[in-house]
Amino acid sequence: MKSKKTSNLSKFNFKKILVRITNRLGIKLLCLLMSFLLFLFVRYQKEYTKDYVAKIEIKNTPSRLLIANDVPEDITVTLTGFKDNIYELPTEFSAYIDLTNAVIGSNMYEVLLDGDIDYSKMNITVNPREIPIILDELSYKTVPIKVPVVGKTSYGLTIENIRVNPSNTIISGPKTLVSSMNEIKTYNVDVTGKYLDYSTISRVNSPVNIKSDVSRVNINIIFDRNLDRKEFNNIAIRIDNLSGKFKINNTNSLIINKVILEANKVMLSNLSPDDIKLYIDLKKLTNAGIYSNISVEANIPEHTRLLEIEPSFFDIEITERDNNIINTNENTNENNLNNASNE
Repeated sequence: MKSKKTSNLSKFNFKKILVRITNRLGIKLLCLLMSFLLFLFVRYQKEYTKDYVAKIEIKNTPSRLLIANDVPEDITVTLTGFKDNIYELPTEFSAYIDLTNAVIGSNMYEVLLDGDIDYSKMNITVNPREIPIILDELSYKTVPIKVPVVGKTSYGLTIENIRVNPSNTIISGPKTLVSSMNEIKTYNVDVTGKYLDYSTISRVNSPVNIKSDVSRVNINIIFDRNLDRKEFNNIAIRIDNLSGKFKINNTNSLIINKVILEANKVMLSNLSPDDIKLYIDLKKLTNAGIYSNISVEANIPEHTRLLEIEPSFFDIEITERDNNIINTNENTNENNLNNASNE
């Protein structure tokens, strides 16, 4: 009798519990689903993603072999984790490519991460994961050094010659690349506005993976100036620095009969007698008298050369001015100053 009651009680409790569980089961399952989704959302919000830029080091390059192509200097390392572990993540990465077993030719080589960190426990993405590298034999060759010229010279001058010292250099690098090179160039030399022969120093512009035993060269650029001559006639001379108490007493006019200039043809075609300034400096003459062979000075345009001037010397007679005229001029000047101050 007692065991029957126990069985009925257990059956009653089980039914009661089952009813409670299944009561409004849809709402309870919905709440459970929402709780799980909320957990995932919170966890996702704590996810941590960061990109690192790592330098690539090439290790164990076989002797007598060189890299013949451009290899990227950096790679991108993307690390994914959770913010609650942020302090356990590395602050930087270093990468390398091991060429211990590399051979001549083009092959793909894996980028490896360096350091004592156990990267297997991290969600890491390396981009790119592999890099193409071309290996070639080391070779040497002697080639001439050429100078590339840019810009426009004055008056459209052409370059007659370019002298480079030293004129040759020994280059070294991958055999395929070295054998294809017949010259090596300096950096561009600008001749904009240049007229006279031009000298400068320039660095050798070595291609990637090529070394030169010469780093700098001396450059001398010689222009073909297309020179011509032109004659100018009857140009008046200016008198400079003559004391106010003297005057010139020459009966003949101070005129230059002929001036011959040498310059570029285009420049000469644009010159006129007004561009030539001729003068006699009398600063050192402090006494009246006749002075012989006073030289004529010439101020000529830039980039021209004076070939001939006729006559180039004059005999000049200097006499004293009339004192009355000098006093009259001084009084006039004084009156002008007084009138100006009164105004």
